Amino acid sequence: MAKNKPPKLHRADSSVEFKLLIERFTDELSKRSGIVFLFRTSEQFQNFVYELVVESNRIDEKIFFNILGLKTPMSDFPRPGPALCRFEMEDLKQGDYTILIDRRGKQVNQFKVSLRKNLKIVRSPKQDKFIDIVTDRSEWAFQGDY
Repeated sequence: MAKNKPPKLHRADSSVEFKLLIERFTDELSKRSGIVFLFRTSEQFQNFVYELVVESNRIDEKIFFNILGLKTPMSDFPRPGPALCRFEMEDLKQGDYTILIDRRGKQVNQFKVSLRKNLKIVRSPKQDKFIDIVTDRSEWAFQGDY
């Protein structure tokens, strides 16, 4: 039996499949703070907001993310939107980090980010880029999000 692909509503740029927002987070209730990594697909799905399945690992100043694919939503309520995934890291010290993102074992993009007072992207791939990294929420969200 053939697998049905999730229906697509909008794709911003066909060469970039994903977007990653890196920003600080603070949770006053649990007294936690750190850096959050918010992944989303570049495409929005018509009927459901799928979960983006991503694994993470950190070794010193290298952070590895492995994008595995999509998972069906837990909610029965249909609504359009991109697939999402969120990682919070509380133990990152200020400094420069290398971020390696693997897309289903087919391709790896490598970025260098500065996680200091101001978060910024120091270096990104020049070609064959399948993911964009931003530190400003206005560059990450679709129109109408957040």
